[in-house]
Amino acid sequence: MSQSIIDLIHTAPLAGLSDSPFRVINRRFGAKFVYSEMVSVEGLSKNHKNTFKMIKILDNDQPLIVQLFGAKPDSFSKAVSVIEGLEYISEININAGCPVRKVLKNGCGSALMRTPELLAKIVAETRKATKKRVSVKLRSGKDPSSINVVEMAKICEDQGADTVIIHPRTTIQMFSGCADWKLIKKVKENLKIPVIGNGDVLSMDDAKRMMDLTACDGVMVGRALVGNPWFFTGERKVIDQAFLQTVVDHISLSKEFYGEDKGYKMMKKHLIYYAKNMYDVTCVDRRTYYDAVCRAGSIKAQIALVKDFFGMIMDQEQGQ
Repeated sequence: MSQSIIDLIHTAPLAGLSDSPFRVINRRFGAKFVYSEMVSVEGLSKNHKNTFKMIKILDNDQPLIVQLFGAKPDSFSKAVSVIEGLEYISEININAGCPVRKVLKNGCGSALMRTPELLAKIVAETRKATKKRVSVKLRSGKDPSSINVVEMAKICEDQGADTVIIHPRTTIQMFSGCADWKLIKKVKENLKIPVIGNGDVLSMDDAKRMMDLTACDGVMVGRALVGNPWFFTGERKVIDQAFLQTVVDHISLSKEFYGEDKGYKMMKKHLIYYAKNMYDVTCVDRRTYYDAVCRAGSIKAQIALVKDFFGMIMDQEQGQ
């Protein structure tokens, strides 16, 4: 896989998944533009302990792009001033793309696509509060009758954003249907700043195709990376000793970051994803594995489980 393509991949902010252990694993496979989970500006500006934990990092987890969400320009300014001195944070990303209802009801996320003046103030206040790079993630609009991503992207550019990221689905689509890559191309044609494309990128081939079709400057990838840092290799997931070591390392990093008790709990979703999309595997019952993941009550139990489960797969493949 061309190194130039790998260097243009951005890892999407994924709530409940894009924590520091996940990010470190992806960096080992070549990730360069790495984002935090979505972080509340209200939590940061009010010094909430749990919010600050979301921007903490393990060794080798930098530089970090922190994604902030909120609906008040002054809260963005306060939150940014709180983290301005953290040198490992290289960029502030403003979330104007999340379509989840509990985010929308507070006027945050892609609800900002309906309030251009408010988004303009948020970008302007963020720009004034930091010397770091500022980017904005946008959706295509609320619904098919209100596609306004080009106009909103231009507003962001005018207010000082260095980059925009375009997920060309509407708010009401959430993650269903198809991303309209033509909108990424249209934004790129109308802006001077870099444009990053997002949506329906499941492989490196998809990333290359998006760049060829839209002329975008980079590609953001989300769910395709969960349980699959091998995305960066351009090859399918192979169950071998290197795979097993990666999973064990991820578990160990989770323990290091969260501690024993919370560490194994945070790994449950990741362990499910590691077992997804395995090809030519007939000897295992995934449902039994999923049930065992839910029951495993410690880091030690999780490591034993993955060694047994994936070891059985390796034994099968070696015997063929």
